[in-house]
Amino acid sequence: IMLLMMRGILEQKESPQKGMSFETYHKSYAVKKIITYLNENYERKISLDQIARNMYLSPVYISKIFKDETGETPINYLIKIRLEKARQILEKEGDSSIKSIANQVGYEDVYHFSKLFKKYYGVSPLFYKKTQGAREEIGAKESGPGADAQERMDSGTGIRD
Repeated sequence: IMLLMMRGILEQKESPQKGMSFETYHKSYAVKKIITYLNENYERKISLDQIARNMYLSPVYISKIFKDETGETPINYLIKIRLEKARQILEKEGDSSIKSIANQVGYEDVYHFSKLFKKYYGVSPLFYKKTQGAREEIGAKESGPGADAQERMDSGTGIRD
């Protein structure tokens, strides 16, 4: 692989070709591998150093190419994956504890998980869980406690008027 990479770099310097450069291809490929890894392992303890070691790249380089390709850092991307999975679990499994859900998506510290969840969704995971149950009980009705709670979640405040 290294030989192919070096050959690609040397050929690129020798001939001014149009199209995707080898370096760009390598960056895109590396970012796709990181995204796949994060999606498949979000519930595990993951660090930028660990990803860098697995890919034989430096953490600084990984952060740079990931942000260049996606617009966000690898850690923020991981947080979004984890919180979206947590939200899905909260919607499906009303009987699971917040601590259990936090653990399922890779957080050992339930307080940290709750703070991040509230930052991203505007309400605590417990409030979200309760309002999801309320919405299921009232069905498709447009009014009532579930609709009111959903409006607060949609507005991002989570505060009653």
